[in-house]
Amino acid sequence: MKHVLIQERKSLFLFLRYLLLLFVMPTELIAQSITISGTVTDSNKEAVIGANVLLKGTSTGTITDVEGKYQLTVPENGTLVFSSVGYTSQEIAVNKRRIINVTLSDDIMLIDEVVVVGYGTVRKSDLTGSVGKVTTSELNQLSTTDIGQAIAGRVAGVDVTSNSGAPGAGTKIRVRGYGTINSSDPLYVVDGFPVSDIDYLSPQDIESLEILKDASATAIYGSRGANGVVLIKTKGGQYNSKTSINATAYISMAKTTKHMDLLNAWEFATLKKELAANSNTPLSARDEAMYNYVIDNKYEGTNWEDEVSRTGYSQNYNLDINGGTDRQTFSIGATYAKQEGVLKYNSMDILTGRINNTYKLPLDLTLGINAVYSHRSSKGGNGDGNYFGSIWPAVMRADPMIPAWDEYNDNWGEILFSDPSYHPARSIYLGSDKYGHSISNMFVGNFTLQMDNIAKVKGLSFRTQYGIRANFNESKRYTPVWYVASNQNNTNSSLTMSRNNFTSWLWNGYLMYNRVIGKHSINSTLGAEIQDFRYSTLSGTAADVPENPNLWYIDNSLTQSSKTSSNSMPTISRMASYFGRINYTFASKYLLTVTGRYDGTSKFADSQKWGFFPSFSLGWNAHEEEFLKDKTPFEQLKVRMGWGQVGNEASAAQFGYISLMNSSYRAVIGDQLQQGEIQRTFANSELAWETAEQVNFGIDFGTLNMRLTGTIDYFVRTTKDMILRTPIPLYVGMGRANTNAGSMRNKGLEVTLRWNDKIGKDFSYSISANASFVKNKVLSLGSPDPIYGGGVARKAENFTRTEVGREMAYFYGYKTDGIFQNWDEINNYKTPDGQLIQPNAAPGDVKFLKTANDGLPLNPEDRTYLGSGMPDATFGLNLTANYKGFDFSMFMQSCVGNEIANALVMDIYSSEFGQWNMSKKMMNRWHGEGTTNVYPRLIASDPNENARFSDRYVEDGSYLRMKNLQLGYTLPSTFTKKFNVSKLRIYGSIDNVFVLTKYSGFDPEMGDLLGNPLSIGVDLASYPRPRTFVLGFNISL
Repeated sequence: MKHVLIQERKSLFLFLRYLLLLFVMPTELIAQSITISGTVTDSNKEAVIGANVLLKGTSTGTITDVEGKYQLTVPENGTLVFSSVGYTSQEIAVNKRRIINVTLSDDIMLIDEVVVVGYGTVRKSDLTGSVGKVTTSELNQLSTTDIGQAIAGRVAGVDVTSNSGAPGAGTKIRVRGYGTINSSDPLYVVDGFPVSDIDYLSPQDIESLEILKDASATAIYGSRGANGVVLIKTKGGQYNSKTSINATAYISMAKTTKHMDLLNAWEFATLKKELAANSNTPLSARDEAMYNYVIDNKYEGTNWEDEVSRTGYSQNYNLDINGGTDRQTFSIGATYAKQEGVLKYNSMDILTGRINNTYKLPLDLTLGINAVYSHRSSKGGNGDGNYFGSIWPAVMRADPMIPAWDEYNDNWGEILFSDPSYHPARSIYLGSDKYGHSISNMFVGNFTLQMDNIAKVKGLSFRTQYGIRANFNESKRYTPVWYVASNQNNTNSSLTMSRNNFTSWLWNGYLMYNRVIGKHSINSTLGAEIQDFRYSTLSGTAADVPENPNLWYIDNSLTQSSKTSSNSMPTISRMASYFGRINYTFASKYLLTVTGRYDGTSKFADSQKWGFFPSFSLGWNAHEEEFLKDKTPFEQLKVRMGWGQVGNEASAAQFGYISLMNSSYRAVIGDQLQQGEIQRTFANSELAWETAEQVNFGIDFGTLNMRLTGTIDYFVRTTKDMILRTPIPLYVGMGRANTNAGSMRNKGLEVTLRWNDKIGKDFSYSISANASFVKNKVLSLGSPDPIYGGGVARKAENFTRTEVGREMAYFYGYKTDGIFQNWDEINNYKTPDGQLIQPNAAPGDVKFLKTANDGLPLNPEDRTYLGSGMPDATFGLNLTANYKGFDFSMFMQSCVGNEIANALVMDIYSSEFGQWNMSKKMMNRWHGEGTTNVYPRLIASDPNENARFSDRYVEDGSYLRMKNLQLGYTLPSTFTKKFNVSKLRIYGSIDNVFVLTKYSGFDPEMGDLLGNPLSIGVDLASYPRPRTFVLGFNISL
């Protein structure tokens, strides 16, 4: 039976080839031709399936079958061109031969690979800007649905961070550091359509991913390219290629990697008794008896981390169908993923479908249709980003003396000795999928039409595109009636609902002229674009809603007076643009790129709506010079430099240039209460674009037969006219106006090295490494006043300060000098005129350093620089190896020279004990002279403010992470082809293998909090990042 299937498949391939020949080959050519056949293999002697075999100078050709075989009728004196993605093309003269077997070698030089640069492509050898690329194999090395995680550490100058390990948490991408005190998100462009995020895509959907880093590369996107541009092309079929079916599936198991060492029940009780003694507060007879019982029996109590966490199991399935004829290509894909978090009840379901088709029409027209639909359902809240709303800090603070569930009362355990709001098991249950969800539906559609050889001018094309994106998000959260005790209950059910909608449409049209005339090569683009953005929200709450989920609607409230709703004014903005670019190359040696974009936005007043953003770059392919050939060790040596300006209007509000009014103001006039309006902000009709000016110098090289390749870039980026809300006198009585007042500079060095080699016939390997060094400095803020940020509710303090002359958002607080051991140390710690520096201190309290020379006791002016959340350097290292059918990969990343503000330490190492649990290290707290110089005494209040933000909470955030380790095996094609399978690979991998760090928190990988640059490096004890074990397979038919 198997033999019959194989013969039928071969017959089908043979029939299709002859059918193709019938339509594309002229009869007079057939009469003068011979039929040749052969096999195309790779360097491992494996069949290359789907390789193109073309008669040079014509469209006559075929593709290889599942055994790498082909058959083609061509002139006996013709030349055949053999090509396939990832291999070096070969041209072979027929010379009347009837059998031609070919071995294609891996394309490791890639000097002339095509790089996507925005509104077109350019050969890498002609590229003059700074562009990073992530290969599809690198994207799929990690088993993740998040593209940011897949590219983290792989491109020099591109930092990817995530403050949470929750399913679907997403990542933040920063290109060459923080470019502004406002939004530093890059622009994402997917198949030519600019979007604000790429969460709806899977790494398995991507065919190519480039990151434009310098202004000469990003200027074609003008006002939206100030923070870099991430260009993504989704998978598509190829003309004249057989239908291929590719499926990928994996299952995974995730576990937390780190646990906080907290007090158990008897230790908690011990410190509770000591606290009462220190505070001169006698314990009640009940409390003392309970504490003594727990201590005497060494009762361990509840381990809250164990109670709320679990092993998270996930699954992922992806299917791609690709192919094409001589008139069309098609690509259809679908992905389903179900991810369980390590927090109970927390999960994410993802369903994505996409199509990407092209059609050749008469009159040299090509029609493209590209659409993606994504559905995401998130269940179980985690509260990341809000310290007192996140479940993990609550877990750390929860009382270990109470049970998660009281079996006797068949209810949650009653909190008797601490804050009754901290019951993690109750919190995660009420936040589970039983009582709510968040749903996101997204559609992105693109339609393109391209005409080539306009007016019969060779190389002249016109392309137009219309795209639309629509997001529809809904969340519901129901809180039922429950009762544990008089201070722990909810007597009225409630429902909270919210919906937000975002739509955007885009049209562009541009001419392209690409010609090679002798030694001159021209690649040019000229076009226009318009894009529209609309956003609206609707929310509502109600009490006494029935518990039946089918009745969870605001109007079903049994108490109509409890209903509230809020419908925000829609946010609408538009942009219009004109752009042009010309790439000129002479003799493949001298390169010039000139770009300009003229942008207009509805966010600014008429006088400031438009901004022009130019750039130019130069390149020299030194290896093409005759006087250098054979005189240097380099097969490739290119020198680049570029200058450009790009804009940024993302931080500008919809009506930021006009005065805003408050219509809810009331005043008593005469004897009547009158409704009125007051002005809220000043108008600023001069508000304009932020502008980022960047200079880049780069070198690309390849040596040792292109086994060693590398890129080095040095850049200086200066952001001018940053939009800030500058201070105004309080007596003015209204909010501050937005002004173009600030400036900031980033200087950096990026290095990328790659080594590719083979040992013998069967073993090949590749090592790639990258390093980035960035220094940030604030040049101006428009006023002498600093800007504070990064605060949490604890002590209502700000963690960071931004001022002229230093990096943005450095940590700002008090320095300490151990613990006061006795009253003499306190009484001798005085100002020059004899005042006590810490008059409220007692033995066992923290000693804060007096840094200000103001002759006053300790005060906020004594706060000083404590470090920065910005790293001095980041590194990435990727190793891949192949031996026969086995493949191995290892990926590591590192971050050096940054600090982290650990907000959790403010609680679990605090001397202000009583409301929540603490670190086990507090068993070594100060309880008498000489007992410790690290951990303060226990006290019910905090008169010395030991918990104020200081260097006690700032830690070294440097780390080295082995991010992925993977081993795979591809079964021999001689075996799989018996089952009509062209390729079958099985693999196992581990993500987040280990982290080497001194940081005491859950994880040292820390970006900014909720996208706020003023909170860089602030850790609010977010959702832990788990270690994941993966088993999967890839199959191709």
